Amino acid sequence: MKKVYEESSLEKCIKKACEEFSVNTEQLKFKVLDEKKYLFRKRVTVEIEFPDDIKVEGSKQDEENEEAENNNENLIIDENDGIVKIVDGKIVVKNPKENGSPASIAVSDSIKVLIDGEQVRGKKEVFEESKIEIFFEETKAQRQLKISLSDDAMEAYATIIYKPENIYKLKDISETTMAVLKAEVIKRNSPPRYNIEELKQELSNNNVVYGIIEENLKSCVENPCKNFVVARGQQVENGKNDFVEIKFNTDEDLKKLKEDKVGNIDFKSIGSVAAVEKGDLIGEIHSGDEGKDGCDVNGRIKKHKPGKKLKIKIGEGCTSSENLIFAAIAGKPCIKNNAFYVYPIHEVRSDVDLKTGNIKFMGDIIIYGSVKEGMKVECGNSLAIEKDVERANIRSNGDINVKGNVIAAEIFAGGEDVSKLKTIKDLESFKETLNNLISAVEEIKKFNLLGPDKKDGEIIKILIENKFKTFSRLCINVIADLNSQLNNYEEENLVKLIKTKLIGIAPISIEHHSILYKIVEAVEEKLIGFQNDLSIPVNIKLSYCQDSNVQSSGDVVISGKGEYISNIIANGSIYFMQERSVARGGKLNAKNEIKCRIVGSTAGVSTKLKVEKDGHIWIDEAYQNTVLLVGNREYVLDMPSRGLHAYLDSSGDIIVDKLKL
Repeated sequence: MKKVYEESSLEKCIKKACEEFSVNTEQLKFKVLDEKKYLFRKRVTVEIEFPDDIKVEGSKQDEENEEAENNNENLIIDENDGIVKIVDGKIVVKNPKENGSPASIAVSDSIKVLIDGEQVRGKKEVFEESKIEIFFEETKAQRQLKISLSDDAMEAYATIIYKPENIYKLKDISETTMAVLKAEVIKRNSPPRYNIEELKQELSNNNVVYGIIEENLKSCVENPCKNFVVARGQQVENGKNDFVEIKFNTDEDLKKLKEDKVGNIDFKSIGSVAAVEKGDLIGEIHSGDEGKDGCDVNGRIKKHKPGKKLKIKIGEGCTSSENLIFAAIAGKPCIKNNAFYVYPIHEVRSDVDLKTGNIKFMGDIIIYGSVKEGMKVECGNSLAIEKDVERANIRSNGDINVKGNVIAAEIFAGGEDVSKLKTIKDLESFKETLNNLISAVEEIKKFNLLGPDKKDGEIIKILIENKFKTFSRLCINVIADLNSQLNNYEEENLVKLIKTKLIGIAPISIEHHSILYKIVEAVEEKLIGFQNDLSIPVNIKLSYCQDSNVQSSGDVVISGKGEYISNIIANGSIYFMQERSVARGGKLNAKNEIKCRIVGSTAGVSTKLKVEKDGHIWIDEAYQNTVLLVGNREYVLDMPSRGLHAYLDSSGDIIVDKLKL
C-alpha cells in the first residue's frame, strides 16, 4: 500500500508515517515526488510504500466508501432501481426500470477502474452496456539478503526478507444499488528460499571469510531473519603480566597513606614490616601468559598485547627456588625497585642515651624508647623510633618513622642521596646561569655594545660583577658540593675550571668565551653521573617537629599536630595528614607539592612554603604573612584565606586561587 505525505523535510514525512501506522522505518520504502524551496521554508512531497499487512486508512475517498458500505447494510432496494453485484470477482449490472435510479460503484484508491476507457475515482454510475475494466496493484515476488558487520568487524549478521506476489480479485457482493469495490487476495506466490550456498556466496561478496557458523546458516535460510549472527571472529586474548605476591605483612599506617583523601602518596618501597625467620617464604612470582592474536570475520589478524615479563632481583639476605623467594637470614624483609632484601634488625629496647652510646648499624634499627640530647643514630636501611627525638642527630639510608615528637633535632633520610640532590640542584642552577652568561656575552659581541677593544674575559668579568651578582656565590656552592663528594668522584677538572676561569679576577685571563661551553659540558657530565647514582627516594614520617631541620630524598609526612619554626626539605612532597594540623613559622621546601591544613597564625607569623615551577601548594586555611613561592615567583598573603591553591600558569605567572576566611 502507498500513501503520499507532504512536510517540511523527508525525516518528518517518514516520522509521521511511522507514528500513524505504528511501523518501523526499516519497514517502509519511500520515493521523493517533489521538493520545493521557498524563501523561508521548504516543502517535500513523499510517496511512502507500506508492507502488505498494513492498511492505509484516512483518505477522503476511503472514508466515503466505508460510509457507503455501512449504508448498504440497511439499504432497501427499490424494484425500479438498477442493481449491481459481484459474483466470482466479476461485476454484474442490471439497468434500472422507468423512473428508477441507475446502479453505481465506489472505487477505492487501491484499485484502478476504467469505465468505457476512462479512469474512475470515487462513485460512478454503471449500466449493463458499460465496459468495466479492473486493474489490481502488481506486486512481484521478491527476496532480499543483506549482510552487515559490527563496527569492529568481529561479527557478521544476515537479514533475509521474503515478499510474496499477491493475486487479487474483487470481493463478492450481493445485489445492491451501490457496490464498494474491494480487493481480496486469492493466492500468494512466495519467492524461492535462499539456500546455504547462496548465503555463503553473499558472505564472500562482503569479504566475510573467517568464523562462519554453519548451524546458524541453516537456521537463517529456513525462516526470515533480521541481524542474525552468521559469522564470529576470534577475539584477541591479551597477555597477562607477571606479578609478585608479597608474603609478608606491611605496616598498616603506610598502607593507609596511599589511600588518604589528601592525595596519593607513593613511598616507592614497602615500609616497616614484621620480622621474618630464616627459611620463611617472603614472595612468590606468578607467571603471566603470552596472549593470542585474534582475527575478524574479514580474515584480518588483530595483534595481541603481550604480557610484561617481570624481572625480580634477589638481594642480600634472600634465596630463591624456581618462582619462590625465601629469607636466608632472620631479619626484616622489604622490596625495593623489584628487588627483595632481608636486612638484619638491631633492636634498642631503651632510650638512646649515654648508657647505650651512639647507634650505628648497616641494617634496620628499631628504637623502642627516645633518642636523647646529643646522641647520634646512623642507620643503613629503615629506622623506626617509637618515642621522641630531643636535640639529636638522626641519619638513615632508608625510611624514617618517628612516632613521637622531634624537638631541636636534625633528621636526614636518604643517606648520601640528600647531599647528592643538593649538589644536583646547585649544578642545575649553575648550568642555567652559565648559559645565560654565554648568551649575554654573545649579544654584547654581536652588537659591539662595550666597544671593539674589550676582550672576552673583560666582558665576562663585567657581566659577573653587574648583571650576574649571585654567580660567584653559586660557584663557591658548587665547589663545596663537589669537594664533599670527593671520595666517589674525581672533581679536580671541574673545580679547577671554576677556580681558574670564573672566581675573582680569573675571568680576565679568558681569551675566548668558548671556554664557557667547555665548563657547561663538564657540568652536564657531572649531572649525569650524580643522577645515575641516586637510589630510590625514601621518606620521613613524624608526628610533630619544632626548631628542627628535616630533609628527605622522598616525601615528608607530618601525621600529628604539625611543625613549628622548622626547616623541612623534601625532594618529593610534604603532607600534613591530621585535621587542623598546623605549620607555623619556618620554611617548607618541596619539589612536587605541599599540602597543609593550617598555615601561620592570627598574629601573622611568617611561614614560607616553596615548590619548584611545576609544583603546587594546597592549604585549607592560611593567615596573613604566609609566603608562597612557586619556581622563582613569590606571593605574600595579606589576609586570612581558605581553600588556597598556588601554581604557575602557562605564561609563568603565579596564580593563587583562594576564598576569604
